[in-house]
Amino acid sequence: MSASISFDRAADYYDQTRGLPDHLMAQLVAALVAELPRRGRCLEIGIGTGRIALPLMEHGVDVVGVDISVEMLRRLRAKSGGREMRIAIADATRLPFADRTFTSAIASHVLHLIPEWKVALEELERVVEPGGVLLASRSANAHAEWQRAVRRHFFDAAGNPEWPPGMSRIDDLDAEMRRRGAEVRVVRDIHNEELVSISELLAALEMGIWSACWAVDEETRRRAARETREWATKEFGDLDAKRPTRHESDWRAYRLAQ
Repeated sequence: MSASISFDRAADYYDQTRGLPDHLMAQLVAALVAELPRRGRCLEIGIGTGRIALPLMEHGVDVVGVDISVEMLRRLRAKSGGREMRIAIADATRLPFADRTFTSAIASHVLHLIPEWKVALEELERVVEPGGVLLASRSANAHAEWQRAVRRHFFDAAGNPEWPPGMSRIDDLDAEMRRRGAEVRVVRDIHNEELVSISELLAALEMGIWSACWAVDEETRRRAARETREWATKEFGDLDAKRPTRHESDWRAYRLAQ
């Protein structure tokens, strides 16, 4: 059985909680397309509901996808509108493809969920031809201090569950790919600025929307949210006030060694 984190439980709400506004998604897709080879097939590990793959396909990218979540792949099929989708239920550490099958690959918000993420990289190097391109991101990082402080307090109150099970930072991936002889490029970043209240943030944490919460049982989440609300009221005042936050996507393009 795979130790990687499955998103079966998130399939119904994933697109509503991980998406970008349409104009920012268009910018991101254009930046990714510009980094991909003009020929060959592209493999996405952790393809999920097709948040990245479907827009890329609309731009002519020939995407093949794998995921360990049956429910996420079902949602992808439903979203595809009858379009032919080459997808498979498979673990990124044991890819069901021959060597040098692809000219590129994508790992979006997935390597931090794979304990054996370096094995997944070895598999990607095996199935992508030498000199091919790997596009990868860690996750959208919050750059508002109030948001980081609230999250820290919540997880402290929840007992600081160990997280993530896989790659921690995009810098770790940069170092590992350089060690493997790859060239590293920072992809033009997409900034998502929005207004969010502390009440909304704590409601999402209490509900366990994000995978970082899944190791915490429901009663512990409720207690941690209650304690954090009491602390945040003293620290910040009105919890329903909308506060600015900014997320950055931290995408990289790695050109594999020849």
